[in-house]
Amino acid sequence: MQARAVVFDLYGTLLRLEGLRDAAVAAGAQDPVSFVTTWRRKQLEYALITSLAQAYRDFDELTALALDHTCAQTGLVLDVVGKEKLFAAARLLPLHPDALAALQALHARGVPLAVLTNGVAASAEEALVHAGARELFTAVLSVEAVRVYKPDPRVYTLATSYFACAPLEIVFVSANSWDAWGAAHFGFRTVWCNRAGAVPELLAPAPAHTLASLAELPAVV
Repeated sequence: MQARAVVFDLYGTLLRLEGLRDAAVAAGAQDPVSFVTTWRRKQLEYALITSLAQAYRDFDELTALALDHTCAQTGLVLDVVGKEKLFAAARLLPLHPDALAALQALHARGVPLAVLTNGVAASAEEALVHAGARELFTAVLSVEAVRVYKPDPRVYTLATSYFACAPLEIVFVSANSWDAWGAAHFGFRTVWCNRAGAVPELLAPAPAHTLASLAELPAVV
């Protein structure tokens, strides 16, 4: 079946979260790898619990709260300027090295591309412009429209509604295993980009494809 569109997760899939490590070093984090990992984990935890409690707060706000929590947990004391610099770095992450060529190859074939993100729409737009990739996408879809976070099915419905198609007509790409599972459960043809070589999730359904790099993506679409 020909794909009606290829839809990408943004943070961690296209944008490189590891790009925060240099900013964490500059901020004085003793263990920047652990600091960034803890910050990301708390960010996602806040997204999950606010979804379950039906108490939506936007992703930028949750990111800032998660940063405050991580600083308190790790003993990193930052002034207002220091926090603003770290938060700005989180908003303007670089593309993964394997992302741009894959996006360009699909775009050249005329395949509509979109982003479906937990992020704030304006922040996602800004990040893609900064990364030099915005012009490759037909749409940037944000959970703001439904006020709940992935993997809630209402989020994935944003893509089927936008492209007016069935779930199986969309190829969904994520580097987050929980997101790949949620998308597969919704009915998308899901691609899990497992750059880290992580153990696959045991929940069914499994993704249609598991790739080590986005460089492999054009061959399976």
